[in-house]
Order: sequence, then structure tokens, then C-alpha cells
Amino acid sequence: MNPTSDERPPEKPHRDAGGQPTGTGDHQLPPLDSRTLLEGSNERLILHQGELYRLRQTRSGKLILYK
Repeated sequence: MNPTSDERPPEKPHRDAGGQPTGTGDHQLPPLDSRTLLEGSNERLILHQGELYRLRQTRSGKLILYK
């Protein structure tokens, strides 16, 4: 490859400590609206790698993720 070329080698997907893709970089998924995740509720349980998490919307509209 010519150092002055605009071509770059393909970027490897970013991975977390468990080796799972993080969704960052060129292969990023489009954002989800929080209303889609919460489906009209203030709280949603999320199962991630065998662990249960709770996503909660506060009275002021902020999101908090609890393990």
C-alpha cells in the first residue's frame, strides 16, 4: 500500500472484555429510541450475557442501568 494513498486497511470491530462486538466504529447500529426499549413503562429488565440488568427512567427523564 502506498503511504500517500487514501485507502485504509479494513478496521477490526471493537470488542468488549468478553470478546463481543461493542457496536462502535464503522459497523455501528442506528440508535434506538428509549421509548422503544421501555415500551411505555419506566423500567425494563435486560438479560445480558446471563446477567440480569434493570434499565430505569427517573422522574427527571434520565436513564439509569442497574445490575
